[in-house]
Amino acid sequence: MYLSRTAEYALRTAACLTRLGGENRVRARDLAPLARIPQPYLSKILRRLTAAGLLTSQKGHHGGFALAREPGEIRFVDVLRAVDFEPAADHCLFGWENCDENNPCPLHPEWADLKAQIEEWASTRTLADVERGEGSFYEAGG
Repeated sequence: MYLSRTAEYALRTAACLTRLGGENRVRARDLAPLARIPQPYLSKILRRLTAAGLLTSQKGHHGGFALAREPGEIRFVDVLRAVDFEPAADHCLFGWENCDENNPCPLHPEWADLKAQIEEWASTRTLADVERGEGSFYEAGG
């Protein structure tokens, strides 16, 4: 798996909020089963996404979380970086400390290609792509 659990959960959270109507406020306890994320873990992710300015939160009777901007203005990479996941981070699959183009491990060229593709994907896709996408979290037993 390339994405950390936190990064995966952050993308799920943003996707669910988008599908539920980005401007509609959703409580963490209602979002947790839809996103299939334990509520305590979800609460931490919601706080980080809010601190990054991607979500708004409101306490009280009509409280909950909502997207802070239009879905087309929130890129996947913004969501990932909000939880400290950097798609293009240098990480050697062989565990070398100094793996780069000048000192490549045996998997460096292929891994570098994959990282570039993931960076491109995360930088060019927005929550509007999720909004337009097919599939439902209700269908998958969520």
